[in-house]
Amino acid sequence: MEKPVALIIEDERDIAALFRHVLDIAGYHTEIVMDGREAVKRLELARPDIVLLDLNLPGVSGSKILTQMRADQRLSAVPVVVITGHSEVAVSLPVEPDLILFKPVNLDQLSNLVQRLRNTPGSMREPPWDEPTHLYNRSFFDVRLTYSLERTKQIEGIRFGVLFIDLVPFSSLRRNLYESQLNVFLRQVAERLKAALRPTDTIARIEDGFFLILLDDIVKEDVPCKIAARLQLDLGNYLSQQQPGANLQASVGVLLCDSAYESVMEIMRDVELARQLNRSEGENVLYDKKILRRRRTAPGKF
Repeated sequence: MEKPVALIIEDERDIAALFRHVLDIAGYHTEIVMDGREAVKRLELARPDIVLLDLNLPGVSGSKILTQMRADQRLSAVPVVVITGHSEVAVSLPVEPDLILFKPVNLDQLSNLVQRLRNTPGSMREPPWDEPTHLYNRSFFDVRLTYSLERTKQIEGIRFGVLFIDLVPFSSLRRNLYESQLNVFLRQVAERLKAALRPTDTIARIEDGFFLILLDDIVKEDVPCKIAARLQLDLGNYLSQQQPGANLQASVGVLLCDSAYESVMEIMRDVELARQLNRSEGENVLYDKKILRRRRTAPGKF
């Protein structure tokens, strides 16, 4: 089986060698480029599976390379891990990387990150798309969630949200439609979501009528609540006008996440709990770890 490719763009030879060692152990084929101009040329010829990018490079800056990658349709989805010793520079980048690591880099943390990516089914050579909707699939969403969680541990105060949309009762729709009709309906819902959200938001279809959206860098809690309310209203109006979806309701909520979470598995467990609470009670739009912990321990509750 062909190894995934990691491109290390770093002008300090010793640091680049350390990164190569970690990535080699994780099962990547690694390439090192030590000059910004050479990195631009390399990216014009190849599409790596992950890029480790130093910001302070000779020739062309890492910031410019990141901007060019995000603007290039062929490279825009390639995960980029920015390496820098200056936090003020990292948080003011013109476009957002998938993860920021600060020098001196914790090699155990880097190793854990790339091992998780390497062992995530579908995260490398397999297509990251859900076939009926052309949204991202669960495997790719888990990878993006990994990056967002790592960022909360790197940058103090960073939070992100997992917005969930549950179309219920979806089972009745599946019983009454042919597969081709169902796929057309799902694609229409997907286009609706794309039109309502930012291009940078990661939208994935997880199963049937269950969708997740990753909202990075949440500053104020009312922002994801407003997004959820807007989506619920928009989808409700849309579904009521569509014959296949007239009997569906959109249950929408947000799980607010921070560095208190230890793993993607823990986040997804809480997303499922929030989904069930939202579906059965509909009393909260915004959930977090503390709210769900109280619900688990409350007598007679979930």
